[in-house]
Amino acid sequence: MGKASGFIQQLPNIQECQRMFKAAAMLDAILMPEWQYRYYSYNAHWDVNEQMASLRDGEGDHYFALFDSRGLIVKGYDKAYASLHKDQLGDVLTGVPEVFEAFLKEPAFMMDQTTFCIWNEAERNEWASSQQLADEAYALLQLLTGGAAYYHAWAQEYYEIELELQWVRHVFAMKPLNEELLQGLNAELELDELQEDITEIGYAV
Repeated sequence: MGKASGFIQQLPNIQECQRMFKAAAMLDAILMPEWQYRYYSYNAHWDVNEQMASLRDGEGDHYFALFDSRGLIVKGYDKAYASLHKDQLGDVLTGVPEVFEAFLKEPAFMMDQTTFCIWNEAERNEWASSQQLADEAYALLQLLTGGAAYYHAWAQEYYEIELELQWVRHVFAMKPLNEELLQGLNAELELDELQEDITEIGYAV
């Protein structure tokens, strides 16, 4: 097993990752009602006792993160990184613990397109990877180290809008959604229009 990169060592614990993935998905649901155009998604009911977070940029870059009682595993594909380092990318799925074997066989996760794979077993509570990759390999996971401030800066550029950081922090703190927040983020959206997304994401209200 490869030594964890500096970036991996900065990653928060499983519960914090879950909170940030959910927050980003909830904010995307507010800012972009059309699901197919969202960047971050979260499904709190992926399977029995399983929750799944994902990112898709519409151009090939993606990650899938699976939470269950055994821990958290994340695989991703960064097209630009793959192009620059195609001769250096070995089998990035080597060494994945047996407890995550089902994850590796899930067709929806496009395992044939993988530039990084990291995991955190609940019993160990530490991050690991099969290969030692440069920090730039994990660019798609900057949300997990940057939190609300990262999402705020990213969303303003991606959605080409002005956002108040306080509302982003509100969601990242998992505070209840309300009409005032919606007025600050998307005045065209009513709270009852979000119920399906709130349920799917498992956002605590």
